[in-house]
Amino acid sequence: MSENAFQALAGGWSVRQIAEVRKVSVRTIQREIERAVAKRRLDAPDRFIHLQLARLTKALRVTDVRLDHGELAAVASHLKVVAALERYHRSIDPRDPVHAPLAHLALPAPPLALTHAASQCDTAERATDFGA
Repeated sequence: MSENAFQALAGGWSVRQIAEVRKVSVRTIQREIERAVAKRRLDAPDRFIHLQLARLTKALRVTDVRLDHGELAAVASHLKVVAALERYHRSIDPRDPVHAPLAHLALPAPPLALTHAASQCDTAERATDFGA
């Protein structure tokens, strides 16, 4: 039951709402959540990342709908959520065995740099060739 209370809290429910639905005291729910947190391993960042990505994806959907309805005030919120998602995606190292299950979430590698750039002489010659 403590895991259910933790999942409900992570899903956006308040402790009071969880207690009302379960018909128990707020303190009971708080104890259950404390037990669930104590059971969690500190070396399981992938679970935390999944939880945060799920929350951010939900927030992104909400801001997206608000934007679709013409609410320009949602732009700031939308940009904050996008920035947070990008931060999590960049934190995933596909070579790290802990994050291997999350590798599909990582951003693609940046494009390769040019190995040869045209010199100023080459550029000037081309300009004269084309009558520029």
